[in-house]
Amino acid sequence: MMKRMMTTEVKVGLLVLAGVVLLFYMSFRVEKFGFFRNKGYELSVVFDNAVGLDKRTPVYIAGVQVGNISEINLEEYKAKAALYIKKGVNIPVDSTIAIRSQGLLGDKYLEIIPGTGKQFLADKGAIGNVSSSPGFDQLFARIDTAAKNFDDTMGELKGIIGENEKANIKKSIENIQVASTDFRDLLRTNKQDINVIVSKSATISDRLDTIVKDVENGKGTLGLLVKDETLYNDAKEMVASLKSISSDIEQGEGTLGKLAKDDTLYVETEKAVKKVQKGAEGIQEMTPITILGTIFGFLR
Repeated sequence: MMKRMMTTEVKVGLLVLAGVVLLFYMSFRVEKFGFFRNKGYELSVVFDNAVGLDKRTPVYIAGVQVGNISEINLEEYKAKAALYIKKGVNIPVDSTIAIRSQGLLGDKYLEIIPGTGKQFLADKGAIGNVSSSPGFDQLFARIDTAAKNFDDTMGELKGIIGENEKANIKKSIENIQVASTDFRDLLRTNKQDINVIVSKSATISDRLDTIVKDVENGKGTLGLLVKDETLYNDAKEMVASLKSISSDIEQGEGTLGKLAKDDTLYVETEKAVKKVQKGAEGIQEMTPITILGTIFGFLR
């Protein structure tokens, strides 16, 4: 009787254990077979390096999860990942995908940057644009390489720079220190003059502010010219008149225009001026004779 009961308990235990194992197995396989989830579609993408990525790595668009990696395989020495994308999420053909990291030591995830095209990827399609932005591990490797190169460069400089160059560098540093000290002394000695200059600059700035305010309020000649429409119109009419006079002169109209453009009038004017000059010279020559005649007549 006891043997029969033990046999029954063992059978029940084995059955429960088998059920638990089957449950765990199905929970890991359910995603691959697509049970108990909304039907979506599959895309593929090829990475040069997929370190940190694995199955169930999430896929985001604008911070919203739209799928995950369902499988990763090695293909021609590159990592080919199959992506499960939720139903209803349309991804343009010209979209870009990139590997991101949640913080400095956070888990990796994929981010899709949607393109601007009107055509969308279909089931079994491939995302061709892959961003090659370096991850933190690659960034640290580059920093390490840069530090090593810097150490090598400094070592080479130490070998190149001799005692004379070291002395010159030391002397240059001392000269810089002396110049800095002299500059501080100069500032200290001329502190009062500098304060006066600063004060005058502030005064000039205040005056400029006052002038600008007066102009804005229509005060003063410049303010009236800017704000007073009558004065502005008068000035505008004056400029128009000057332009008209200038145009008349250029076209030879009016007295000034004829004088400027008519050569005959210019020649006659020049002749008249010469005649006046000759008449004046004749009067000057006759003046002594006239004076002498007057004196002789008085003596008689």
